[in-house]
Amino acid sequence: MISLNRLKGYEYITALVAAFPLLGQKGGVYTVILWSVYSLYIAMTLKTYRLTKNDVGNIVMLSALYLSYIVSYFFAADKHEVGKLLERTLPFLLFPLFMIMNKQFITKNALTLALRVFVVSCILLGLYVWGVIFSEGIEKIFKEDHYYNPIIRSIFSNTTGIHLPYLGMLFVFAALLLFYEMLTAKGKKYAVLAACLLGIVFLLFSVAAFMARMSLFIFFVVAVFFTLKKVRSVKHLIGVGLLGIIIISVVLLLPSSQRRIKESLSAKYELPHAGQPSEEVNFRYGVYHCVNEVLKEHWLMGVGVDNVQKELDNCYSAYTYRGTDDYINISYNSHNQYLDIMLKYGVFGLIIFLFSLLWGVKNKNILYQGFIIIIFIALLTENMFTRQVGVLFFTFFNTLFFLNKERKALPEKQ
Repeated sequence: MISLNRLKGYEYITALVAAFPLLGQKGGVYTVILWSVYSLYIAMTLKTYRLTKNDVGNIVMLSALYLSYIVSYFFAADKHEVGKLLERTLPFLLFPLFMIMNKQFITKNALTLALRVFVVSCILLGLYVWGVIFSEGIEKIFKEDHYYNPIIRSIFSNTTGIHLPYLGMLFVFAALLLFYEMLTAKGKKYAVLAACLLGIVFLLFSVAAFMARMSLFIFFVVAVFFTLKKVRSVKHLIGVGLLGIIIISVVLLLPSSQRRIKESLSAKYELPHAGQPSEEVNFRYGVYHCVNEVLKEHWLMGVGVDNVQKELDNCYSAYTYRGTDDYINISYNSHNQYLDIMLKYGVFGLIIFLFSLLWGVKNKNILYQGFIIIIFIALLTENMFTRQVGVLFFTFFNTLFFLNKERKALPEKQ
């Protein structure tokens, strides 16, 4: 049995980690360090470091990607490159290790509190960014925002310090949590429903403003999944459908949305070459072409963790397009986590990676299932695990969902 004070303390410090969108990169790192130290203290004092075989198996599977990087370090020629990757992806080991050690603290309350703190932090972060936009003159900004001067995207990126596809993913996950709350609310809680709806519209409006297209797509896919899982009456289905139409209409009315949609429709599937203006270059097509070229020869075993970018850059060197955003000035990665794993470890590495992602697939928590859908789709267009915010987002919530108990831990009698 564990004391009520320790239970609450662990819940609060875990919830603090969930505020990472608002805390910034440094704040997030310091919070994870604080949480890790406290987790280690709890493990030592309660002797929860004595793990079962099942615990060890779960740690290995949830940390599989990080463990593969450790092994790669000893075989890599460029150990510095792999070392940076190990530092950036450390949460892949920290959260499964310490949460499994202290799994009796990972209660339903701990998960619920963490999710609520995450939603609030995303909304506050969004409000802060819009405060900056209004302070600089929102009408002026919307008029001057265009391809060569994407002011709104720049403000969101610079103010939050988060790469926009990742920021979109965070905001969309928060919006989906609010949507799920609306679907599962019991009784006539009109104030709760109104607050959730307002939060959803605000978050999606923000994502539409900096136009993270894949994030918006993810929202609608997972929202449909939640609806099919939780809504049974035709009346409620119609209500959800109308809500979706309203949100889509608002998104499409934004100038930034219209511009990005036009860019997608007018994209040319040709390799970058000299004479092209930046807005006509299909950068992703150029990336995927080179990924395909590398995998033609190394699909079975990959090229190794430290050689992926070198192989891609070597292929990019054949492109004659020149500009501030060309393939010489910017090191474009594979923009697909699955392809990145194949480039590193080959097809067998990809199979193990997919198996580790699906390790908790038997969990019947619908929110967890929705979270996994988000991750699987997001990995199609981003190397999500090469940035700290992506690693923190996935490893923290994935481990929390995986270990969550439906029953509260009982405190000792005082």
